[in-house]
Amino acid sequence: MPKLYSFAGPLLVLVLALSFGSARGEIGSQDNPKYNSSINPKYNSSINPNYNSSINPKYNTSINPKYNTSINPDYSTAINPDYNTSINPTYNISINPTYKPSLSPEYGSWSGYYLFDLDAEPIGIVVFANSDNLLVFSPSMEWIGNLIGNSEGGFNWFSLENDWIAFAAKNSEGGYNIFTQDGEWIAFMD
Repeated sequence: MPKLYSFAGPLLVLVLALSFGSARGEIGSQDNPKYNSSINPKYNSSINPNYNSSINPKYNTSINPKYNTSINPDYSTAINPDYNTSINPTYNISINPTYKPSLSPEYGSWSGYYLFDLDAEPIGIVVFANSDNLLVFSPSMEWIGNLIGNSEGGFNWFSLENDWIAFAAKNSEGGYNIFTQDGEWIAFMD
């Protein structure tokens, strides 16, 4: 079963053996970076942080939690689910898909993003719970994490155990690039 795991340190390891077999997870061609080059960072340099320094946290410190403490959950309790129960699905059942099944892509229509690795392979679905909380699901529709909004328009990615494992920064065209805490680009969502 594909999962997103957090291991010791800031590394995010993606274990991929993926297939979007159900109708709920099938990706239309307009949402699939393999068929739509405008959403594929391999072919669109404006959304590729290797070619656009304004969306690369290694060059733009305002989007890098390592240098901008207002978007770093280790320094800002407002965006840390260990200290703010309103953004923690364990305590706020209105953003918890276990208690609110309509938030799960498994149960019908959903609004959000598809999550892709850097080879444009699908690795998950990201569903809007509200404007500041997104829920991350594996291709098998298992809830595996939460993205919590920050003041730069990005998100911090937490495991279900509230371990901060990555962050998402806006790209230049409405999607997001996913980075490790060290600023390594590992995935994107569109």
